[in-house]
Amino acid sequence: MIQPVLPLLGPELRCWLTVRNDDIYSFRWADAAYARAFIKAIPGADKIAGFYMGPDGYVWGRDFLSKDAGTPRQTVMHKQWLSFALWGRLAYEPELSTATFDRLTAARFPGADIPQLTAAWAAASKTFPYITRFFWGDIDLKWFPEACRRKSGFYTVRDFVEGGTMPGAGVLNIIEWRTGLLAKQPPAGVTPLEIAATLDANATQALQALPELQRAAVAPAGSAKEYVATLGDIEAMAQLGRYYAAKIRGACDLALFDKTGDARQQASAIEHLAAALNHWKNYAAAYTRQNIQPVLYNRAGVVDIPRQTGDVAADVQLARDWKPGTIADHKLKRSRTEAGFKE
Repeated sequence: MIQPVLPLLGPELRCWLTVRNDDIYSFRWADAAYARAFIKAIPGADKIAGFYMGPDGYVWGRDFLSKDAGTPRQTVMHKQWLSFALWGRLAYEPELSTATFDRLTAARFPGADIPQLTAAWAAASKTFPYITRFFWGDIDLKWFPEACRRKSGFYTVRDFVEGGTMPGAGVLNIIEWRTGLLAKQPPAGVTPLEIAATLDANATQALQALPELQRAAVAPAGSAKEYVATLGDIEAMAQLGRYYAAKIRGACDLALFDKTGDARQQASAIEHLAAALNHWKNYAAAYTRQNIQPVLYNRAGVVDIPRQTGDVAADVQLARDWKPGTIADHKLKRSRTEAGFKE
């Protein structure tokens, strides 16, 4: 997205980048590979002086989301300590070994299986970049992936059928995929079903690791409490990944049914969306085990993940009621990049 701007910048007019966290408010995100790749992809010192990071939809003050944030309530920087360590340390030294962060984690959680924890944590954390490159909202008012919503409300399965993907990510949207599939001329790019498979695989990896990680005897008491909360976040992020995987599969089948009228595709869409409903219920249970709901956010509005179970269930009925020919491809309008980055 920065490519159109780079020719305007020279050594005498370098730019500072704003790197915003508009996606992950509730969870202890940690994926060293993602942070490293992001930082290394920033253009060089002839164009970019550096970057600063901040949130737009909430404040990095006291943690107002956790049910048990301590007294006084811990800060967001304390809660999300590994995320801040990753971005802060790698920003200055992008080649810093992952062993550095493993040592930090081991010191934080003595007695834990650090390789297994790190792998599960990263796998669950990948939910957010993968779903966001598939379902694109150019600003935070249009996309809050923790709740599958924008400020004005929930994104339905129809929104997923009609939605666009992240510009430059090389991911096909569902209409592009459907057109190529039915014409037997698939365009180049990552397909929606490949995104769904990746989300599912990452979630499965994280969830399968949890039982053994939960048996670890972590000491001292303060570390044990935080360790349990960290595993809870891993579970929630993984369940959210499974939800999105099932929803994408349901949207793909519904898009095909819309064009072909094949009742088998409609039945498959209903089955996937029913699975998505179960995953959402698991997500809501994991989320509310640790976090307060409902919450009013500055940019996303009022978020109530358990209450949105009704919206998720409505997707199943929407698929049951769907009539072929509902979608007019030529009338679709999709979110693009922010105005400042348009060519």
